[in-house]
Amino acid sequence: MHKVIHNDCLSELKTMGTNSVDSVVTDPPYGWSFMGKKWDYDVPSVETWKEVLRVLKPGGHALVACGTRTQHRMAVNLEDAGFEIRDVVAWIYGSGFPKSLNIGKAVDKIEGNESGNSPWEGWGTALKPSMELWTLCRKPLEEKTVAENVLKHGTGGINIDGC
Repeated sequence: MHKVIHNDCLSELKTMGTNSVDSVVTDPPYGWSFMGKKWDYDVPSVETWKEVLRVLKPGGHALVACGTRTQHRMAVNLEDAGFEIRDVVAWIYGSGFPKSLNIGKAVDKIEGNESGNSPWEGWGTALKPSMELWTLCRKPLEEKTVAENVLKHGTGGINIDGC
């Protein structure tokens, strides 16, 4: 059975049984304070990831999205919660809006230069976003081998050929 759950993750996770979920795919807050939103003030805590770890079956995978500036914080929290970091997947795209200060325009404004000929024209403070990183992690196996874990829990491997 497949089920998509849309709710506050921590409160929903606490209602779920231990070792009851095969896998998790999530796009949590990135910790950028996106557009000043309070919900995006930080990446999910170690405590949140411990709840995800609890509900996953042994060998269950989680695929967790994050932006480039805070992916390291997300991965550390996942690891500190007990996950094994298995890989990173890059989602590369061409759209997105720059979150950069145009230094040339800022200098022109300070200097009262209306012609826009600042020597700082073309300078900014950040790259245009064009990639998000997804951390692939796994709850540690309960059995001695992946094959034994797959036979007991149905989790531990990735269907590479199916992808």
